[in-house]
Amino acid sequence: MFQVRWQLGFKLLLTMLIVLSSSIASAQVIQFNSTGGTTATNGLHFYIENTTKMQVRRLNNTGQVYNSTAIPPSTALDNGVFIRANGLVYGPSHTVTTFNPTGGMYNTYSISAATPANPASSGVQQSATANFGITSGPQVTVVWKYTTPLDFLTAEVTLTIPAGYTVSAANPVRYYHVFDTFLGGSDNGCGVNVAGTPRIVGTYSSLGGATPCPTSTSLPTSGTIVESFRERVGTFSSYCAAGWNSFFVNGGVNCSVLQANPMSNRITTTLQDTGIGISYNFTAPGTYTFSYDFVIGSTTVPPYDHIEIRHDGSATLCPENLVVLACTSSTVPCPALNIVNTGTLTGNVSFIPTATGATFTPATFTLGSSATSANVVMQATSASAGTYTLAATGLSIAPLNGTKCTNAAGTAATSCSMTIANTPCVTGFECLETGLPYNTPVTALNRNPLYTKLVNTGFRFDVVAVGAGGAVSTNFAGTVNVELYDDSSAPVCSAATAIAGTTQSLTFAASDSGRKIIASNMALANAYGKLRCRVRETTVTACSSDSFTVRPTSISSISSSANADNAGASATSIPFVKAGANFSLTADTAVVGYNGLPKINPALLEWLNAPAGGLTAPGTGTLAGTFATAANAATGNGATGAAFTYDEVGYFRFKAQGVYDDTFAANSSDIANGDCTNDASNTLVGGKYGCKFGNTSVSNYFGRFVPDHLTVAPINFVEPCTGFTYMDQPMTLTATIEGRNLANGRTYNYSNAYGKALITTEIENANSGTPVSSSRLTTALASWSGGQYLFSATAFTKAASPDGPYDQLAIGLAAADSDGVKMFDRDMQANTTTCTADALGTSSGNCSAKTIASTKMRQGRIKLSNAYGSENLPLPVPIKIEYWGGTNLGWTANTLDSSCTFPVASNYAPSFSFAFPVGTVAKPNNLAACETAVSVNPLRLSAPGTGNSGFTDITLNLGTASGNQCVAVGGVGAATVSLNKPWLQFNWTGSGNSDPKARLNFGVYKKANEMIYSRENH
Repeated sequence: MFQVRWQLGFKLLLTMLIVLSSSIASAQVIQFNSTGGTTATNGLHFYIENTTKMQVRRLNNTGQVYNSTAIPPSTALDNGVFIRANGLVYGPSHTVTTFNPTGGMYNTYSISAATPANPASSGVQQSATANFGITSGPQVTVVWKYTTPLDFLTAEVTLTIPAGYTVSAANPVRYYHVFDTFLGGSDNGCGVNVAGTPRIVGTYSSLGGATPCPTSTSLPTSGTIVESFRERVGTFSSYCAAGWNSFFVNGGVNCSVLQANPMSNRITTTLQDTGIGISYNFTAPGTYTFSYDFVIGSTTVPPYDHIEIRHDGSATLCPENLVVLACTSSTVPCPALNIVNTGTLTGNVSFIPTATGATFTPATFTLGSSATSANVVMQATSASAGTYTLAATGLSIAPLNGTKCTNAAGTAATSCSMTIANTPCVTGFECLETGLPYNTPVTALNRNPLYTKLVNTGFRFDVVAVGAGGAVSTNFAGTVNVELYDDSSAPVCSAATAIAGTTQSLTFAASDSGRKIIASNMALANAYGKLRCRVRETTVTACSSDSFTVRPTSISSISSSANADNAGASATSIPFVKAGANFSLTADTAVVGYNGLPKINPALLEWLNAPAGGLTAPGTGTLAGTFATAANAATGNGATGAAFTYDEVGYFRFKAQGVYDDTFAANSSDIANGDCTNDASNTLVGGKYGCKFGNTSVSNYFGRFVPDHLTVAPINFVEPCTGFTYMDQPMTLTATIEGRNLANGRTYNYSNAYGKALITTEIENANSGTPVSSSRLTTALASWSGGQYLFSATAFTKAASPDGPYDQLAIGLAAADSDGVKMFDRDMQANTTTCTADALGTSSGNCSAKTIASTKMRQGRIKLSNAYGSENLPLPVPIKIEYWGGTNLGWTANTLDSSCTFPVASNYAPSFSFAFPVGTVAKPNNLAACETAVSVNPLRLSAPGTGNSGFTDITLNLGTASGNQCVAVGGVGAATVSLNKPWLQFNWTGSGNSDPKARLNFGVYKKANEMIYSRENH
């Protein structure tokens, strides 16, 4: 049969070339499921021309209508839609039977592109709209629809007969659709007419055997291929399943589209080269709608009508909620009783065309007995912006009518079109400590804090998606990059350079409710005074409202220009620094980025080796000064102060936190905001670290510090006599020499081994340039303790031979310190007559000693002389207080001693002892015991009386007393009382110092017995 039909067609081929070429030039062909038709599972592949001709490929990509190898545009395809109007037939011609409609081709005809575009996915319904018509006559719109991978094409037809057009029952307008079938590779088939609703009119391939066409009223259950028309909306007016050419030639079985009468409803029961056709009759002007299916394969109708997607038609970059259900009714929205609730139906929601970056969660939905609807979340990106068609794809069971849509509430049918706007789901992001409440708006009292962090210590925080008005965008889903940047110079948030290694990807799911902790710890090796968190989404970049500090954990080392002995034990190591003088301290953290200015805590000093006599524990003085040069951010080292002062001697070291930083965290206002604790804790307390940090262990010792100078004060010199002093006479001379710092405060630790000044005396008289031996001065043994040397002198001793007088005696103190510490206010030097005195409060001169006492120093004695007188009169006793006046003057009366030795009204009579006879035998020339008595003021002996001539020897007891006193006439008196002035003794006999003596004679001539007593009376 194929060969015969080819020969008939070929005869007219040449004559049709011009017409064909013209037709091809204007042809417009669309395809449905362009990648299908090749397997049993990927559906049918349709070619549909604007002339209404089509080809269908199935299974192995073979054509299912004649000519099976032809695709439109082609004159070898003898199928199409034809319109009979006012006695003429319009539609496409073909060369298979040299068929030319009596009215020719439609005056206008077109077809729209397939929507959605190819390739199609399972469950997706594509459509294209064909428009064709006759000038001033009927106009037809056919919406062709195909749902992959179903076995049928649906035609939804709208036919309009204009008012006034000639049409009646006798002259109807008739709509035909005719196919020359090619049943899976065979031209021969059997007719079938399955009555009912819907009616199925078609042809099926031979079942073989003796009865190749066993039925014409029902479809074979297997072993065949069926091509048929199936009613949908409206019923067929007439139909035929008969020989292929009967549709294009009048007569015979009366199925021709050219005949005036309707099709004869002929159904062939014998195996032959078949075609099929249907028609709809219209007898009056008006608009008519109907629909039918062209089935190629199984005529089984899917168990449900459509997938229904409920949506609101628009989306932003926020998660968009969709509801998916399956419906057994064509009604939209789906009636509740028609929602599929049995079995299992799976599929996917997708966009046609594909929306770049858009995702659907879950990727596969499940409907049926487990759930009557599925919630699917669509998440778009900025690349997704555009308008798309929602479709159910990858369906395990394809629906009859593909995908339909309603509004989000499911109350009204809508388009499946969805417009995605490139509008961020969020207007910003916030970062804050995990677990803290999110506040909006942010105020001083309602903050979203980020706390102080430590270098090399991992930390995490929460990221909050913020929507319009500042509220949490609880449905945000998407991926953001979280990073940190240095905000110390207040850069523009979006333009700041992220800190290397801090960028993390963080993916929000809708279940996160817009808040999520970052995926992993951030740990920064460098310090930052002011950091902010930045969150980057495709279209939105936002930075945290709060800044925070990442601080070092400690001051790692402290060094100084005062670095004599790290152990703080040596009293001799150098360099040394004078107490109160400037020295430097340097603090390092070894943490890049630290550029702060540490401080010192003077209360956290100690010196465990403080000397005995020095300060008690902690043994330190006062440290003052500040770090003036900030640490170098490139190293975190070098915070330096060059004007530190220490007011004590020896060493000090810092206890833990003695050098600290309490301001670095202020860069981010962490301190003011309470985002750290008021301590140096490197352990979280209430989620916070300390604001401060310092040295975590004791430092090395710094020193050695020595006094700035020595000062003599106070001086106490008490002259025993007014204006002069006797040699050997006890005197009070004390002076306190102190180690002083630059501010003239005592350095208490200038003690023991650290009190190194050797104190000596210098003595001179009248600036003679000849020193007086310092050994003459009787001094007490002293040493340095508590920063003081207590000098004490008690007497100026006599020489072996009388010397002096030293009426301009100056006693001074000199100090020799091995570190060169000098005494202030020096004004004398015994071995020279010329030295330059220090300016007050300095050591600017070149003298060697400081004068502590000036006096007239004289060697004195008391001299008693012999006396003669009448026994009847009191006898004056000659007594003199003398001093050595030098070789020129010798012993001379000390006129300065008017009351020193013998104070006025003093009774020194008991200090005289008398030499009495021994036993009871009277001694010649000796007075008996206490026959005379001594009295003072004036000094004299009482008259012994007549008959008591003789003498008595008296001694003035200046040292140790001996003998008996005679202060009253009578028997032996009491023991003598010493005058306690041994310095006035003298070497009277050449055998050593002794008390002065004299012999008092009564009744004895002084010279050659010439006279005992004389008196003149006038």
